Amino acid sequence: MNRREKKKEINILEELVIIIKQYFPEFINKFEGLTDARNQSYVKYQMKVIFIVRLMALMCEIKSMYEMTRELNTKEAIKNIAKICGLELEEIPYCDTINDVFEKINIEEIRKYMIIRLIRGKIIKKFLVRDKYYHVIIDGTGLATSRKKYNENCLVKNKTDKNGKEYQEYSTYVLEAKLVVGDMVFSIGSEFVENGETKEEKQDCEIKAFKRLAEKIKKEYKRLKIVISGDALYACKPVIDICKENEWKYIIRFKEGAIPSLYKEFETVVARENESTKANYEYVTKLDYQEEKVNVIKYTEPKKQREFVYITDLPITNKNIEDSIELGRKRWKIENEGFNIQKNGTFDIRHLYSKNQIAIKVHYLMIQIAHILRQLLEKGVKEIKELGLKLKEISQMIKKWLTSNFTAKFSANRKIQLRLE
Repeated sequence: MNRREKKKEINILEELVIIIKQYFPEFINKFEGLTDARNQSYVKYQMKVIFIVRLMALMCEIKSMYEMTRELNTKEAIKNIAKICGLELEEIPYCDTINDVFEKINIEEIRKYMIIRLIRGKIIKKFLVRDKYYHVIIDGTGLATSRKKYNENCLVKNKTDKNGKEYQEYSTYVLEAKLVVGDMVFSIGSEFVENGETKEEKQDCEIKAFKRLAEKIKKEYKRLKIVISGDALYACKPVIDICKENEWKYIIRFKEGAIPSLYKEFETVVARENESTKANYEYVTKLDYQEEKVNVIKYTEPKKQREFVYITDLPITNKNIEDSIELGRKRWKIENEGFNIQKNGTFDIRHLYSKNQIAIKVHYLMIQIAHILRQLLEKGVKEIKELGLKLKEISQMIKKWLTSNFTAKFSANRKIQLRLE
């Protein structure tokens, strides 16, 4: 059987639904349990229908809310969505109805449920750092931008166009925490950097957002042993203090401009007494930094002479120096497997799905949920991995089956063994 024939054989939508019902059995009902702020006398669609329609649109790579209404409001798609939700449907909710719901709700509990299920299911245990720590990468990214102010919370920057004309750009910016699972990254926390009503709130920044994000993660995953990674922005005392307070470890990109005195001390000490015995590696342990003992590690890539320097409180030895550098270098995963794919590969996180700030956050979290499922489908199902399907192919296949007339039982009797690498 050739590749084309194998693609036809795989009902990828059914594989997706089985993953949801097997690994996240309460997933669909969790949406139904969300606080519904709608006037109940006017409610036509159950909450799970609202969210499953949005989820399926994302999985099909449908890029706008209006396109979602047009593409999925067909007899076949309605029948299959009804089957997934376990009820009868005559039509699906329109985009305005979905956005109305999104403006008055919080779905962070759904993501938390998924992450806890994956942790307790032990399918990601083999990816622990030093058999103990879950690796969490922190980074921020811009979402929608506009020359028009679309809500009171968006950030504003003064810019100049190519003709030298000054203008103001309004934008949405989010700080993200992603759990590294092999080649995948799963969102476990999101904190928006945004303007508030008071003068103090209007001075929001990424480090302040990290403090709020860390509080959320600690509250939601109290006992999780974590090692934090981030770029050089996070090589500072406030971040180190937060990690220490939460009993987290850290390994953070380190540049001379981050903490100049510490960087200079490292260069002085390592030139005199490099603790590494491996070529191209350097490290010094227990350097003094504002009443803390920190380790600085460095790797110089032989061919390109690129330098990778990190500050960490993980124990460093000649046995683990190579793995430690590799751990630090995984920070790029949040940009590649995370933000880049969500911007350019499938989900288009830069699209302004709503102008309402709460709805913007819900749409963003729905993308994070869809991305978790998408990665499990793409990299966990043996038949899909063997075909080497591209992102666009997977989206097209899901859409094909969702909008086709077929008899699928979405049976809980058939199991899928996710094989994550």
